[in-house]
Amino acid sequence: MRTSPLKSTTTTGAVVALGLSALALGVGATAPASAHGNTTAVLAKSFSSMDPENGVAALGNRVVFAATAETGGNEPWISDGTPAGTTMLKDIVPGAADSIPRNFTTVGSRVYFTAETAATGEELWITDGTTAGTKLVANIGPNALGSDPTSLTAVGNRLVFAADDNVTGSELWSSGGTAATTHLIGNLRPGADSSSPREITLTSNGTAFFRAFGTSGTELYRTDGTQGGTILVKDIQAGGGNASPQEITHLSGGSVVFSADDGLTGREVWRSDGTAAGTVLVKDVTPGVSSTDLSKFTKVGAKVFYSSTSPGQEAELFATNGTAGGTGLVKDLAPGGAQSSFVDSIVDVGGTAYFTAQVPGQGRELWTSNGTAAGTRLVRDIDPGAPSGILGPLVANGRFVAFGATTKAAGREPWVSNGLSTGTALVRDILPGSTETQAVTSFGTKVLYHGAVQGKDTIFSVDVQRYFTVDSAKPRTKVVKGGKARVGKRLKVVTGTWEKGAKLTVRWLRAGKPIAGATKRSYKLTRKDRGKRVSVRVTGTLPGHNPVTVTSPPRKVKKS
Repeated sequence: MRTSPLKSTTTTGAVVALGLSALALGVGATAPASAHGNTTAVLAKSFSSMDPENGVAALGNRVVFAATAETGGNEPWISDGTPAGTTMLKDIVPGAADSIPRNFTTVGSRVYFTAETAATGEELWITDGTTAGTKLVANIGPNALGSDPTSLTAVGNRLVFAADDNVTGSELWSSGGTAATTHLIGNLRPGADSSSPREITLTSNGTAFFRAFGTSGTELYRTDGTQGGTILVKDIQAGGGNASPQEITHLSGGSVVFSADDGLTGREVWRSDGTAAGTVLVKDVTPGVSSTDLSKFTKVGAKVFYSSTSPGQEAELFATNGTAGGTGLVKDLAPGGAQSSFVDSIVDVGGTAYFTAQVPGQGRELWTSNGTAAGTRLVRDIDPGAPSGILGPLVANGRFVAFGATTKAAGREPWVSNGLSTGTALVRDILPGSTETQAVTSFGTKVLYHGAVQGKDTIFSVDVQRYFTVDSAKPRTKVVKGGKARVGKRLKVVTGTWEKGAKLTVRWLRAGKPIAGATKRSYKLTRKDRGKRVSVRVTGTLPGHNPVTVTSPPRKVKKS
């Protein structure tokens, strides 16, 4: 990541004259405070309205979302993160009226979502990323009543969700993308009453867990996507009480951890393998009937990280591996017990937890943890002092993390981090003042950001993988002391200018294949090279970056 200050070439007033199209090309009043040599933020499009809370789903190297543009109402759109690749998928309700698409959920190579028309009400739709492939799946609620699908979740190659057919109430359904493959799989509260399935969570063995209000109260259920495989796991709070499982999170294999109240120990952390016998209290952190305040459950590597209170201590960072001994405080970030660090936005970045926290003397900033106190640290105090540098959310892309961050100089703009203080950087100061930018979702090598430009909801993309790829040059070979490349002559590599701090390693090639032991900056040609093409491969590495390998043009060795 090479950074270099760029000069401003226009005035603030000229920004308006340039317009959004100029910004999309990387031109504007304010050049980046620091610009990586490989990439910067690209403005894809501005809308009359676009709210990420309505859902955004990745479809390969594109994203699907809802927006309202200059013409048409609120409809589904698709973008590859560039202006040319951002288009309306389908005007479901033609003209200025809205179909109000939301709940975008990726299942394989398609995205499901809900949309509303006068003829059907709110129902389930699907898209393959084309206009022709964007269509109603099924009119589950008869006529225009709508089934109000919710809790859309991928379970294998099918969608599992809650819907109300206006006969059985809101119950568990499954769909393969057509009306014929869409059916009820769990009427957990017979009759017109609803069981209202929520927090449908897939495990790695294909089983999904969820919470529902069945005949035993609000308890833990599981499904394999079939009617026969949709069952109550355990009546945790027996006798008609409500254990109300929350924060259901995949742990490993077919197991989940969650919070529940059994009526005896209060709300605590539980674990389940999908059987009644294997559904157990992990640890009673707050002894007796008092509850522990639990939230933000997130799977990171082999553990689940979360925010938890404990006796005499406000909420701090905890982690569990599903056992009592492996469950506890990771680190008290706001020591003394009377103050919480307000842990939020926990994400898994290459098996390491990244999160935001607020500690005494600092605002909300970026932190990371490997699950130990010693391995839990502040990444960077982006806005020093009491102001908060980050409000979240955090979005992972491979081993990097993206977010919106605030500084006094630039306002709230797009940032990225590779976990190093020096690798936590402003991507681009989009405009003078704050664009209120936040990271939304990851797709392919990119992250989608949402912000405000000239009063309009605007989406940006940053190729995060490319941003953190070592800046390279094209190497070439040179004959030492001049002349032709002949046996006995020595070639040396001219690497060119690579990113500052990058470590370069060399490998000489004969006819495209590595030459044994030839790993120095120069190479003496031998008889084996006669008549062959010799080149050199240079690899640049830098902590916190993706390595780059570049090969020089081949040089043919004379036969005589």
